[in-house]
Amino acid sequence: MNKILSLAAGISLVMAFASSASAQGVYFDIGLGLGSGSTKIDGDNVFNELNRSSSVDELELDLTIFKLGYGPFGNTSIYAVLELSGMAHRIYDNSDYIQFNSYLFGPGVIFYPIPLIQLGVSLGYSWVANQTNLPMEMYESDGGFAYNISAAVDFGRGNHGCLIGLKYFSATNELKSKVDQNSSMIGFFIKYAYRHKVASLE
Repeated sequence: MNKILSLAAGISLVMAFASSASAQGVYFDIGLGLGSGSTKIDGDNVFNELNRSSSVDELELDLTIFKLGYGPFGNTSIYAVLELSGMAHRIYDNSDYIQFNSYLFGPGVIFYPIPLIQLGVSLGYSWVANQTNLPMEMYESDGGFAYNISAAVDFGRGNHGCLIGLKYFSATNELKSKVDQNSSMIGFFIKYAYRHKVASLE
């Protein structure tokens, strides 16, 4: 995981330098959200398996760590981005918990069909970083695939925006224990965005 984060940081710095030197502009957004999600291990829903009493609950977080990119291209409302994001699915009973964290690192595209609406899709490499305070081993993954699709209303003036919208995130990974982990979430998010607009979107 540390290697992936270092790679993301390096690529982000290169893209930021290239974008700032261009005639176009930098695209950047960051945010957080909540939603409804699930984690399945070899097809079995983990929450259903662990929900043996009314005290067991769950919490799902959308982690849009960043999108960084370039655009718009010419007079179009299209932006190319690199995304690092994920979801956290915590199942807990008082102080005991198991948390499934799935991440996405890869390219994406953002498009504005009209000035107020932003659509986005990203896909790429996925990995997990699961956690627990119970006496059990949580396995990392050998890599996998993830994608997310989003739609948002873009409030803001000039190059500064506030995105409020919905996203669907899905990740599939094979753990080192040789079982499959499938995590998915549909959620509500709010994000800050910095983006240069084409004249038709201003």
